[in-house]
Amino acid sequence: MPDAPTIHLCTLLASAAFGAMFVALWLIRGRGAYYLLCGAGALIYAATLTGLLIPDRGLLLSTLLFIGLGAYNSFLLAAVRAFEGKRVMDGWIVALPILSGAAFGMFAFSPETVSMGQTANSVFLGFSTLAVGLVLVRTRGSRAPRSRRLLAIFQLAYVPAYVISVMLALSIDVGIDWLALVPLLSDQLLLGVLNIALLAMPGEQAEAALSEAALKDPLTGAWNRAGLATIEKALREPAGVIVFDVDHFKEINDRHGHAAGDAILIALVAGAKATLPPGSHLVRLGGDEFAAVLPGLPDIETGREMAERLRKLAMPQPGCTISLGMARSERSEIGLANALSRADDRLYQAKSAGRNRVAA
Repeated sequence: MPDAPTIHLCTLLASAAFGAMFVALWLIRGRGAYYLLCGAGALIYAATLTGLLIPDRGLLLSTLLFIGLGAYNSFLLAAVRAFEGKRVMDGWIVALPILSGAAFGMFAFSPETVSMGQTANSVFLGFSTLAVGLVLVRTRGSRAPRSRRLLAIFQLAYVPAYVISVMLALSIDVGIDWLALVPLLSDQLLLGVLNIALLAMPGEQAEAALSEAALKDPLTGAWNRAGLATIEKALREPAGVIVFDVDHFKEINDRHGHAAGDAILIALVAGAKATLPPGSHLVRLGGDEFAAVLPGLPDIETGREMAERLRKLAMPQPGCTISLGMARSERSEIGLANALSRADDRLYQAKSAGRNRVAA
């Protein structure tokens, strides 16, 4: 049989090492709550394993230690929520460790029923591990969806260990503490990769930020032409396209300076983002020329109304206006090249007709 004390010690040391590493990262990288929560969870788990080595602990200390076992799931979920900018604590995150201890204390009211309390605790830990894993599976809106998905897989992989440990404890009586041994064996397989997934989340977020930065215009935050290509690949339905630019932009730059011109472009993009419907995309085609992509636009008239709203945006420079051309892609067209060309033609029609107007 496996040497249970050695496995217990290995898990304790590994958890303490991961906890120390996360605390060090917290100190080095700006003291963000994510690293601190990861470190606190690992260190509390290590401290709990240390406490479980104490013989004749008594009901109170044992209950506190089983609360510590349940706290790891809470710290794990709280860390992910902190990473994603959500509220770190809520009622059920706080309740998990308390209920974990209560599941033990409810049954272990005498020396003869301690094993019943341990079994109840293992059952509850299995359910709470499953619940946290299922929450982590939902990656929509995550800043690191791949790492979060891996984290969910490793978290859920613990659940069979709790099931097996309870089944063995209830069916085999050979003097082996299956309720402790099987989860500790699972730690040898899963604890390292689970913490590696936690470490990978900030790296994935940084990678995604760099990839997005390569697709964005650094001045205005609108998509650039590379970003437009990405938008086109994702389109599954006809889209409206509004091409627009600032009237007499060169004269504004010459008269007021490039800083004033930049301020106009920044304000124009900010106003357009606030005006366009959710799911729209704003692209800087070059210079002062922009395109708004409206996926699923039902008809030209709706697009004209959106273009009129853009035309009426307040500009930081008195007398500054924009002209707009609007078109809609067809189901038979691949990409937006033809719709952009038609919208560009209509933009020049708007300028020829006197500027500060929409042509659609």
